[in-house]
Order: sequence, then C-alpha cells, then structure tokens
Amino acid sequence: MHLFLLLPSFQLGALITGSALLLYGLLRAIYNVFFHPLSHFPGPRGAACTRWWLAYKELCRGVSLADLRMELHQRYGDIVRISPNELHFARPTVYNEIYNAQNKWDKDYNYYRAFDADESFFTQTDYLKSKHSRALISNLFSRKTISDLQHLIRSRLEELCDALRTQNAAGKSSDIYLGFQCFSADTIATFCFSKCFNQLSFPDFHGDIVEGVDIAMPAVTLRKFSKVFVWILRNFPPSLLMVISPTLKGYMIFRKALKDQIDSILRDPRIMDDAPHRIIYRELLNPAANKGHSIPTALQLQHESEVLFAAGSHTVGSTLMTAVYYTLRTPDVKQRLALEMLSAWPVLGQPPDYEVLEKLPFLASPLFFLAGPTAVIKETLRLAISVPAGLPRIVPPSGAVLSGVKIPGGPESKALDNWLVSFSKGPRSCLGINLAYCEMYLALAYLFRRFDVREDEDRLADLKWSEHFLPLFEGQHLHAYCKPLDE
Repeated sequence: MHLFLLLPSFQLGALITGSALLLYGLLRAIYNVFFHPLSHFPGPRGAACTRWWLAYKELCRGVSLADLRMELHQRYGDIVRISPNELHFARPTVYNEIYNAQNKWDKDYNYYRAFDADESFFTQTDYLKSKHSRALISNLFSRKTISDLQHLIRSRLEELCDALRTQNAAGKSSDIYLGFQCFSADTIATFCFSKCFNQLSFPDFHGDIVEGVDIAMPAVTLRKFSKVFVWILRNFPPSLLMVISPTLKGYMIFRKALKDQIDSILRDPRIMDDAPHRIIYRELLNPAANKGHSIPTALQLQHESEVLFAAGSHTVGSTLMTAVYYTLRTPDVKQRLALEMLSAWPVLGQPPDYEVLEKLPFLASPLFFLAGPTAVIKETLRLAISVPAGLPRIVPPSGAVLSGVKIPGGPESKALDNWLVSFSKGPRSCLGINLAYCEMYLALAYLFRRFDVREDEDRLADLKWSEHFLPLFEGQHLHAYCKPLDE
C-alpha cells in the first residue's frame, strides 16, 4: 500500500487544521475570560478574550488608543484590563509606583517590537542589557555637553529664521508644525551623527524625511499586532518597498544614509576624527567603555541611530508647535513673552545663552501668572502630547501592589504617564531631556524675539491627532505669518 493513501486529502487536512486552530482559540478565550490571573479586573469582554480586540479597534475602526483608554476608564474605573495580559491605570499616584528608580521592570516585547529596532537601548526589553547600552552614550546628553554644543542648535535656528523671512517676504504664512519638525530633525542629526539631512532647505518645510516619518507612523501601530509585517519591513529590499509605497521614499533614504555612514565608520574608524564634535558612534564603539561587553554590531548602531533620530526630532517639534499654538491663542501671554524677550535680548545680533534664557521667569516658571519664558515651557509640557502612548512594563514574578491592588506577576502594566510627566521617570526615563530643554528655550526665544508672529486666520489649526506611539497630526497644521522685527 502506498503511503499517500493513508494521508488525508488536502481539503480534509485543511479542515482539520482550521478546526484545531478554532478550538484552540475558543479554549484560549474561555481561559482568558474566566480563569486568567487577571480575570477579576474590569474591562471589555472582547479585550479579555484576545489582543486582537485592540487590533480591531485601532486598525479596522481607526480609533486612537489614547481616546479609547480614556473612554474605558470612564466606563470601568481606575483599573482597566485592555488586553488579556495588560492592565491600564488612570489614578495619577500609580505613576510613581510603576516608574521609579527602584523598579527595574522589563519592557513588553510585543509592544516595543513595533519600532523594528530591537537592538536599541530604548527598545531592549531586558533592563540590564539596556542599562549598558544607555550608559555608553549618556555623557553625550549631559547638561554640560549640551551647553557646550548649543551653537549647533543656534546654527539650525538661523536657518529656520531665514526660511521664515523668505516665506513672509513672499506673502505666505509658514507651517509652524513642519518648520519645527525640520528644525528638530536637522538638530538631532547634526548633534548625534555630525550629519545634517537639510530638512530646513525644502520649500515650505516639506522635508522628505520629516514627511516620510509622519507617513510611516501608522505602520508602528500595525507592527504591534503583526509579526508578518515586521518581517516584511526587515527583509524586503528598500527599493521594492518604495515601489509598493512611494510615500516612504524619504524615510528609506534616511535609513540608507545612516547605514552608509555606519558602514564607512566600521571600515575606517578614523573617519570619526573628522567630526567637529563627539558623535554617538564614537561613544558606542569605545573599547574601554565596552570592557566586558561585546562591541556593538552594525545592526545595533543602526537601531540606536534610528531611535535617537525619531525620539529627538518629532517630540521636540510637536512640543514647540504646541507652545506657539497656545501662546498665539492667549494674547496676554504672547505680549508678556515678547516683552521679556526684548528685555533679555535687547540687541538682535547678540542672542543670550541658554543659561540666561532658562532663568527668565515668564519663560520658565510653572504657572503663567508667576511670569517668564519658563512659565511658557512648563505649561507647554503640561499640555503637549509629544508621546501619548503608554510605556508598558512587565510586572515581576513576585507581583506588585499598584493603587492598593495586588497585581499578579507577569502581566503588562501601563499608567497614564503621558498626561503626567513629559520625560518619564525612573532608570529608563528620557535620555535627551537636556537637549530637548535647550532646543525649546532657544527656539521660542528666537521666534518671539525676531518675529511678530500672528496666526493665519484663513487656515486655523485644529490640532486633531491620533496615537501611533507619537501623535500623528491629521487636521490643519498651525500656520502663522512671521514678520521680522527690527532692532
């Protein structure tokens, strides 16, 4: 008897396989709803059954996860089960219980794989591994280093101001959102790689990389749920991806430019000697700093550079746009800020240092009525949505007590960190906080000292956005006429 006669037909085999998968899914859903360690926490029944409930909401219905979380908390209370293994907390006090110096909890790989940068310190799920990678470049982002290199930020701001003057001379309002995105993109690239992608030189700030990052943002949400999509992006030739989606061209050009630079440095590390300042590759490849650890590979260098660029460009750009939006919508604030800038910066050709600006009361104090640019900065950070996503952590095997409730070990936990602390807290907080502050102080000073800024009333911004880890602004951008001021 031939062996193939004993085998089921293709149709029968497919039926058996399909039935087995359906049965497994059904049993898994029953377990998740009734017997899972988190089964007693409130939340939608669909969310308890499967993580694909979230996928359906975000990918099929187009619901922003930030809006969905708020809606669920209004319905179910302070603690909501938003997927089989995931809890979300709304009570502000829980933030410090999750994100603090003592809690060295791992990150959730199912979430952070969405960035397709597994080797970066930001996306590495294991705390100890990320600690070493982060330490390699932490000195590059110290306050002293940022202060010493603030001239790099100023040079990019001069380019931004030149572009604003040109657009105003042509009788056009400027896209403030894209302008600050281009500024922050060129700044972080110059700072980290000593390589500028010249986004500010594009007409009307339509930088190819800046717009490419915006276009690619929904892919982050898709990658959270699809390993297949992650594999496609990792393995398909960039040229083929650009044929499939031409709008990704700018983003692909950016990735290739970084790869070419990294390959050149690995072939001849002496290239780094030509950089006018320390760059991240010199720190990451430092043999002394890597003692006891393997030297980072080309892939790790690529992932570190991509994450630093994304984190250091879009977040600062959107925050600065938010500052300008609310300042223009509050005339008294705009007037007080302009007067303070004039007092601190009387001669246009002699701009004050960052250290001077951060001490100005209206720019820096926590509340507008206390005075100063710091008031504008602090209030902007309270209102801005630079990272609306939750930052999930894995509860250790021993479990934890959060908001007075015992949480079993294993599930992911999220807090509404984006509404509470701009740069996060704990051992994995934002590495670029000093650079971000310096950019914000200098950028707002340059804008409101050098220009009379007035919103374009024919193109009023609505700031409509959806969450794809970063905010994707889908409505009308903020446009403003920037009329140069004389001495």
